Amino acid sequence: MTIKALATRLLAGTVLVIAAAASANADGVDQKLHDAVPAEYQKNGVSIAAFNDWPPDEFVENGELKGWSIDMAKAMSEKLGVEFKFTPTSFEAIIPGLASKRFDAGFSSFGVTEERLEVLDFVPQRKEGTAYAFLQEKPLEINTEKDLCGHSIAVMTGAWDFQYLTQVSEETCVKAGAAPIDLQQFTTQNAAELAVSSARVEMVAAGSAKLQYLAKQTGRFGVSKLTSNAVFNGIGVPRDDPLGPVLRDALQSMIDDGSYAALMAKWGVDGSGMLDKALLVNKANPVTK
Repeated sequence: MTIKALATRLLAGTVLVIAAAASANADGVDQKLHDAVPAEYQKNGVSIAAFNDWPPDEFVENGELKGWSIDMAKAMSEKLGVEFKFTPTSFEAIIPGLASKRFDAGFSSFGVTEERLEVLDFVPQRKEGTAYAFLQEKPLEINTEKDLCGHSIAVMTGAWDFQYLTQVSEETCVKAGAAPIDLQQFTTQNAAELAVSSARVEMVAAGSAKLQYLAKQTGRFGVSKLTSNAVFNGIGVPRDDPLGPVLRDALQSMIDDGSYAALMAKWGVDGSGMLDKALLVNKANPVTK
């Protein structure tokens, strides 16, 4: 082989290596993040439970799973170079599914609470507070939690809002001699909203971004000025699972490269509650807000 032929072959090999590297970068895989993924997840993928009824976070529309949280899961999957397998399901099924290891992670807009830290670790995606939506034709002035006393409020079964408002009813209303909050639980968020739109319940409590989206989409609802008790809201994984730190680092990478902010802006949830640092919240680091 002549020197010229050898040089041509070496150059071709170099081009192939560069092309392969360019292809890997185009796929968005971060090799350092990929190498940190436990072997079982590299081999089998990550089983994701996703809430099927919480727009704009996670929801099913025309048979397709959508939402900013779902887009974040897909971006993390791409960065990690690991397949995420999605199962849309009801909210109340997700925590038991994680505890039993049926699912590896829950993209379900979990409010981070001390009670949930007994069984799960969390990677917060944003901060979220409880807001209150009512029919525009029956407006309510909800400026403080005292304004909730004596009113009926629809909440979804298993949601953080029920736990929080039970406490508000007792400590803010009953102890002060006011009427308690009439909390009514519904198995789906749609059912809770329908109870208000049909005037069976006065208002619905949920995350502020969720209710702002509801108001924008329907044109029928007003949303309270009050946003109660903002807490971290995010991804759940079984307690002490090594997947938690990996998802935290993937989110930090998204924050650093600007894709986190761009994704949130796409869905219109880039106002209050944005994070500038990814965290792993667990029993050793029980930061809830």
